[in-house]
Amino acid sequence: MKQENRHRDKKDDPKGLSDLLSSGMKIPWEKSKAQVWDELERKIDVQDRSPEPVVRTLSGRQWFALAATVTLLLAVAGFMRFYTVKTFCPNGVHTAVELPDGSEVELNAYTRIAYHPYWWFISREVDLDGEAFFQVEKGEKFRVVSSNATTEVLGTTFNVYSRGEDYIVTCHTGSVKVTDRAYKKSVILSPEEKSVLQPTGGFTVSRVPDPRTEPGWTKNLIMFGSTPLQLVFEEVERQFGIVIETTEELQEVYSGNFSLDQPVENILSLLCVPFDLDYERQSGNKYLVYPSPE
Repeated sequence: MKQENRHRDKKDDPKGLSDLLSSGMKIPWEKSKAQVWDELERKIDVQDRSPEPVVRTLSGRQWFALAATVTLLLAVAGFMRFYTVKTFCPNGVHTAVELPDGSEVELNAYTRIAYHPYWWFISREVDLDGEAFFQVEKGEKFRVVSSNATTEVLGTTFNVYSRGEDYIVTCHTGSVKVTDRAYKKSVILSPEEKSVLQPTGGFTVSRVPDPRTEPGWTKNLIMFGSTPLQLVFEEVERQFGIVIETTEELQEVYSGNFSLDQPVENILSLLCVPFDLDYERQSGNKYLVYPSPE
């Protein structure tokens, strides 16, 4: 029985470690216990001293302040981008406007312009409905936008006529690029050239018959070259703030010029006599134009 136990113990402990341990014999460790504990303490100490990542979070009040700041910046940017200055020049009046960069615009009668003053040095752009003469300071691209075309310049003087479907640009100095908005066709005008927008898109370009450094209307001089008489009367209405009615449709065309520094009756006489027309004043500022009796 004792032999069997001894045999089983040797199978379970083939190297006889139990006997060695029971005999009190010391095992030859590579490092002493003191060395092992010393190294372990140093590692623990290094880990304790290593910096831990700091995670900072914003408080509710800080998040609110940040959101308020972003909202304020967006509101300021939106205000600067979309705040608009509008100027309207009524019938019978000419008005001069100075733009933020020192460029000047003179508005003919019954003309509207609009622009963004706080966005001006990012985008020099003017919306126009009517007729205006521009004297542009040199700088970034300058654009005049109307419902049917756009005129672009760098620094020059030019006149834009945009009423209804009619769009005429006259370049006085420098050069301008005119583009119709429907077909994206463009022309570049040199001094003393004029472009007229065509119903099918694109422009016809011609020389100005009487070149000036500025259009005549800025000096109270109205000039017409083969202009339908009906349009001539409409211009007289704008310049004097009156209403002209006709008893029949006018097919004639008129060429000539006259000064606005005279009574409107004188001008009506100059326009009516060559075409066998007559006029009479109705109530208020209304005038009736009709064929002269034979």
